[in-house]
Amino acid sequence: MAGNEALVVRRSENARIRAELAALDELVGSRPSEARRRAHELQQQAEALSDVGAVACALIWQAEAAGREGHQATAVELIDRSRELGIELEPELVVRSEWVMSRVQNDLGDQAAALDRVMDAVAAFGPDVSRRLRTRVMLTGADLLDDLGARQDSLIWYSRAEELADTDIHMRIMVANNRAYGSLSAGDTADAEAQAQMLIELSRKHNRPLNAGVLDTIANVHLLRGDARAAVETAQQAVDATGQMDTKVADAPPEYLLTLAVAQRSLGEPAEAALTLKRARAACGPEGHGRMKVRILEQEAEVLAALGDFEGAFHAYKAFHAADRDLLSAQREAAARSRQTIFETDKAREEAARYREEARRDPLTGLHNRLFVEERLNRLLETAGTLGVALIDLDHFKSVNDSFSHEVGDEVLRVVARVLQACVAEAGGNGSFAARLGGEELLIVTADAGRGAREVAERARTEVAGQDWSGLTPGRVITFSAGTAVAVPGDTRATLLSRADAQLYEAKSAGRNRVRGH
Repeated sequence: MAGNEALVVRRSENARIRAELAALDELVGSRPSEARRRAHELQQQAEALSDVGAVACALIWQAEAAGREGHQATAVELIDRSRELGIELEPELVVRSEWVMSRVQNDLGDQAAALDRVMDAVAAFGPDVSRRLRTRVMLTGADLLDDLGARQDSLIWYSRAEELADTDIHMRIMVANNRAYGSLSAGDTADAEAQAQMLIELSRKHNRPLNAGVLDTIANVHLLRGDARAAVETAQQAVDATGQMDTKVADAPPEYLLTLAVAQRSLGEPAEAALTLKRARAACGPEGHGRMKVRILEQEAEVLAALGDFEGAFHAYKAFHAADRDLLSAQREAAARSRQTIFETDKAREEAARYREEARRDPLTGLHNRLFVEERLNRLLETAGTLGVALIDLDHFKSVNDSFSHEVGDEVLRVVARVLQACVAEAGGNGSFAARLGGEELLIVTADAGRGAREVAERARTEVAGQDWSGLTPGRVITFSAGTAVAVPGDTRATLLSRADAQLYEAKSAGRNRVRGH
């Protein structure tokens, strides 16, 4: 009873951890630092319970939070750690990890590579992937296509994202906001205005106040239309609403102040713009915000010139150009570090995958080995609809080595292995494979295949016996015996192979060169 109670408690804890990880979806956007800390705590709890799937989920949440905070190299390292856990990630986590990587690549300025990651994420879509995550992926793809100049394609993706958002008003507002921003960048006044109007209507219809980011977009739409007064009013609302933002990024407060300053200058209020720019500069703080500081300096030069302070404007321009050079240098250095991290982790992952594959291959025949069989057969017993095995033993193989040499015996094994591989491939089946268990003992596994293990083994036996062996073993035809079995409910790897082994014994007792079993 105590053991059962402990199991119930363990399952309850696993469920709690996974529920709390799922709840981070909102927190990671609004308070990434807090989400990252909480995800790390849940990771440690999951590790204590050996819940590897939850550990992977926690690492991916930390990666997304790190990326939102601007720590791109850290995000890459965390994603890589989630992939090194040696498990097959759930579809939701596959999509999220690719989406996070696309954001990293985009932040590094490589939109083409970012779009490739989006395409990989889309390829992993399925019914188990949440609609909200699919919407975000489609929205990221739309933004990237817009940045890459594929305007018509981006509009199609924005429409698909809107369809996916459906009744999720939070996501519909996000889609309309991003599309409006893209239209602003493209100078598409009509679409920018249409999206801004949609944002206002969604807010009114669903009694949902527009957040600071959306208000900033609408203010920029007003600027594009030349309505400076409306731009000032809306930009001021964005600044006032900064504390209630749904999704926070470090540059947001100074960004909204900068929009307000530009609107004030456009309205002919350079003195007010100068004060707002001072607030924007203060909002940047002493560290980071390199890109934003450059934009603020550029606007300060314009505003000082409008105020007649030409000396101040000259110095501001000098500071702007110096900051621009420093920013470019810093961006290049950061991009180089992050790309090196990506290169190193990708290379390490490729090498790990190669070593893993080599450790599960027989070096002589190229077939899978016993380690692979132990891992894969257990999994197939849980997942395959139909599963059959054929245990194979070459007839009188010791005499082949004794009569013709071990080198000839090795080549015989290679020939037989090629025949088995061809017959398994012809039979089909997603999980079917051939393996060498050791010596002259081989195995065929058919999973959800067009032909069962017995039929595949019989075909392979006929082809092996029909080979022209005169070049290798003159006067000697190579044959094998096989025993087959079909998995039934409750089977383990041991019980299934034991039944096949019993049938192999029957085949040998009956005269060899034959297949016995079901």
